[in-house]
Amino acid sequence: MFASRNNLSFIVNFHNEVKRNFQNEIAWMNEKLEMENSLSDQEKIKLKAKKSIYINTFEPYLRVNTFLMMVSHLEEWLYHIWKRHAPTTELLEAKGSIGRFKPVLKEVDVDLSRSGSWMFVKGCQDIRSCLLHANGRVNLNRNPNKILKFVDQYSDKIKIESDRLVLNGAFLNCFQNAVEELIESVKRK
Repeated sequence: MFASRNNLSFIVNFHNEVKRNFQNEIAWMNEKLEMENSLSDQEKIKLKAKKSIYINTFEPYLRVNTFLMMVSHLEEWLYHIWKRHAPTTELLEAKGSIGRFKPVLKEVDVDLSRSGSWMFVKGCQDIRSCLLHANGRVNLNRNPNKILKFVDQYSDKIKIESDRLVLNGAFLNCFQNAVEELIESVKRK
């Protein structure tokens, strides 16, 4: 279980390092823009456009990709738990990437009936699908009402802007904590 938590930590550290580099680049651009005499009008326009791309495109993409890497990590961990601790347990066919492992977790005595972490992770399964299969466009998702309900429930962590999902840092933290709690619940068994 140490390796599972450690690998999740590497994903989070990757996110934090890239975000720090983005922030350093943005700070550098702000410094250049404040030195009014050193840039031509054309250079200022280019620098402002570049800064906007960092803030409005790169940072949101970083959050989405970090989330998708964490989901992949969780799926891999669930797969290994299945193969190692419950290889004869049948997976649920129509329950999506994460939900199909519910019988495996029950087999290793994880009580999912009262697990807020499991419920959050299960809801995130729909967010993952929307991001991957509809590029975050809610109206193109197979079940937009599930997405809308989840977003409404966690509106301080995720929102919809121009019909696209927007994840914030609190969403990533919440997902990380939920995954760590699931890992710990198996470790205790």
